[in-house]
Amino acid sequence: MKVMSRVSRKFVMLCSVVCMLSALLTACSAPRQSSVTPENSITPENLATAAVPPVSADVAVAGQMDDMMQYYDSLRKLPASDLGRIHDKVKQNFAQNKSEVNRARLVLLLILPNSSVRDLNSAVNLLNEWPRDTKTSTSLQSFRNLLASLLVEQQRLNHGMEELSQKLKDEQKRVETLQSQIEAIKSMEKNLILREP
Repeated sequence: MKVMSRVSRKFVMLCSVVCMLSALLTACSAPRQSSVTPENSITPENLATAAVPPVSADVAVAGQMDDMMQYYDSLRKLPASDLGRIHDKVKQNFAQNKSEVNRARLVLLLILPNSSVRDLNSAVNLLNEWPRDTKTSTSLQSFRNLLASLLVEQQRLNHGMEELSQKLKDEQKRVETLQSQIEAIKSMEKNLILREP
């Protein structure tokens, strides 16, 4: 139980760090006009292909980070029935054009908690296969590295929890076996007592 509690605390701390970092990234970004306006608001129909408008180079990374956070927030609000369709469209877009934006969208979709499209292994692979060229800003590279390391840590914690869960099941089976053996011994004792003259 103590180990399970320690793993749970680490998982909660990991989730807290991710939330704080996303809040910091949003708070620290340069002020700019949002790419989401009433005319082009993000809906399930255009979520997979919502365009990122061109901006100056020094604001581009902050804008991309804002757009990624808005995209993730929009995904979280979608009903589960729309996520499969969005996943197919985003995956198709990435297959046709392996741009940073399409890769980031696919990763963000794959890390959605409690969704049918969640696939941490694929998300980690996409992050690890992200081209490390000089055109990518250091902020975007740092974000990619941070997200990859957090996902790897989450996978490690999930694996640890699965191992602990299996050990708990094994112990429960052992307890049940011992309990049935105790009951059998008690039954034998009663039979012996009843047979005595």
